Parts: sequence; structure tokens; C-alpha cells
Amino acid sequence: MTTTEQSGHGASHATLTVGQLAMAAGVTPNAVRFYERYGVISGYRSSGNARRFTVDAICRIKLALAAQRVGITLKESAGILAGIPPLSRDLDGWVAAGEELVRIGRARVSQLHATVNELATLEFLQADPRTGRLGEPSGAVRSG
Repeated sequence: MTTTEQSGHGASHATLTVGQLAMAAGVTPNAVRFYERYGVISGYRSSGNARRFTVDAICRIKLALAAQRVGITLKESAGILAGIPPLSRDLDGWVAAGEELVRIGRARVSQLHATVNELATLEFLQADPRTGRLGEPSGAVRSG
């Protein structure tokens, strides 16, 4: 259930409590507070001193959650989402933020793929760090 607040966020805009936002975004109330601390979402205090969030906080949390799964930090997500003001109806802004998260996510997946390939070959174990050539490092002691 949403409530209506008369605050600096405009008259008659639907707002959510921490619990309502958590349920709608599929996270715990503690996670909501965590995302607020990292700047992914921002809330305000109602006249009754309760934390309130605009409905777009649901999308912000869901985008940050998806981004985290590919290794994008909350700080990075918060920076990207910071360009979108609360209750923005600017679809181009939301699309641009989503595309930037996808771009960063793809770069992270590519880095991870290259690292896995390097591990699979084990070549990094054989390279001489001084020469970069494969084979036995110089100065290695052979047994037997």
C-alpha cells in the first residue's frame, strides 16, 4: 500500500516505506538501507519522521541487483543512476543508464572469460616473469 506525502517531492506522489520498497524490489529492509547508504536510492523523511522512497527506487534497486550479478559495484551503479532524478519520466535517461550497465557488465564478463582461459592453459605458471618466455625460469634448480 502506498501513502501520499506533501513534501519537497511534490504533492500527491505515491511513496513507499522501507518495508513496502523491500517487498516490491524483492530484497530485505536491511538491503534497502544498504542501497540507500551507497547512493543507489535516496529517501526522505516524512512529516512523521518515517523514511519514504519514491516508486522509482524499485527500478533502481532491481537494476543495481542485476548489475551486481556481473560484478558491477554498488558505487558504479549509483554513479550511473545518479543522472536520473527521482520520479523522472525521461525514458531516454533510463535506457541510457541501462545500456551503460550492460556495457560495463559485458566488459566484466569479457575480462572474466579471458582470466578463465588463462587459468585453463596454465601457461602463466610456466612463463619466466623476467623474460616473459615460456619454459623453465632461469636459475631454476633441476632435480635428479
